[in-house]
Amino acid sequence: MTLARAKGRSLAWAVPVLAEAAALGRSVAFAWAIGPDELGRAMMLALTVRLVEMASDVGAERLMVQARDGHSAGLQANLQGALVLRGIIGAILLICVAPHLAALFADGPSSASYAWLAVVPLLRGFANLDLRRAERVLRYRPMTIVEGGATLAMAAAIMPAVALFGDHRAMVWVLIAHASAFALLSHLIAARRYRVRFSPPALLRVWRFGAPLMLNAVLLFFTFYADRMIVAWAYDWATLALYGVVLQLALMPAQIVGRAAASIVLPQLRQALALGRLTEVWGPVLAAHAGLAAALVAGFTVVAPPAIALVYGDALRPDLALAFAVGLAAGFRVLRTPYSQLAVAKGRTGDPARANLVRALALVPAAIFAAMGLPLAIIASAAAAGEAGATLRAWILAGPVLSRPPQKVAFA
Repeated sequence: MTLARAKGRSLAWAVPVLAEAAALGRSVAFAWAIGPDELGRAMMLALTVRLVEMASDVGAERLMVQARDGHSAGLQANLQGALVLRGIIGAILLICVAPHLAALFADGPSSASYAWLAVVPLLRGFANLDLRRAERVLRYRPMTIVEGGATLAMAAAIMPAVALFGDHRAMVWVLIAHASAFALLSHLIAARRYRVRFSPPALLRVWRFGAPLMLNAVLLFFTFYADRMIVAWAYDWATLALYGVVLQLALMPAQIVGRAAASIVLPQLRQALALGRLTEVWGPVLAAHAGLAAALVAGFTVVAPPAIALVYGDALRPDLALAFAVGLAAGFRVLRTPYSQLAVAKGRTGDPARANLVRALALVPAAIFAAMGLPLAIIASAAAAGEAGATLRAWILAGPVLSRPPQKVAFA
């Protein structure tokens, strides 16, 4: 491996690590500054933005990496147009659902707090996609500047926002700071002039590629975050804060692996498929993810309870059963990551959704257990079972791709 490629891989890992560390630091700062109850409300605001972003994700950035013509200025302009439409639709959706969300969760964030979140997708919709174009050729410096800079801007906004509002409303302005910095930096580092085009054939192409991914994103929301909404509905805000902190810490490695895989593994698998060399690339990729998954389960079970008590305080210390169940769920998610990237690289964008549907079904027993007032570890066990089933389903779906003789393939 050349020095330049090794440096690029390091950047592709460093950025998601920084982002997740900043998100962790954000929750720690909120926990100490506003307390567990307000932290639970702040988490609900962050979950709402994440739901809208995932539900409107048509995969424009991944299409730029995957498509044969992903380097072209015309496709980039059309994809940036798709992002603008996505941002506008997301903003309108948040404004429309704000009063309903405020009424759904008693003593939660106000309608105005939910409505102000509309600024976040609107700003991100006007980002320049040049940083993703660079990823096609494994150049990660633009991504590092944009995503790393936005993360630092978010971190810098935490304490001023907490000092100004003193409660969960600070989360709104922290999220807006992040989106503003992301959009601004994406234009500052861009080598290509920003253009937006709304071509119906191109938008249809984006939709055909991204509709299965959008469905998968909705399912991912339910697998990532709906458990926390169930806890918020069935318990109190402090219990949501406890469950949310444990999930955040367990899923942090999974998030890092997923984001790094989109930057490293997806282009690597794309090239391997194009050259008919998938077999020799796939084994090391899968083995690396399996090792990470096993280390995550063992390490989180042992380290999480005392570490959370030390950092967040004894009020948010999880028991061993909860730590093991959540760690197991995160481990299966890491193991499923290469299968998801393989599906996208091959253009089989519906496969991740088919796998995650199994995980989403686990919300049914989770909701029943929560309504019965059972311990959080039981709810987390349902999540772990769902993740295991989704990983098995992903393995089955990947079978036809992995069993074929090596051959060169075309892309969307």
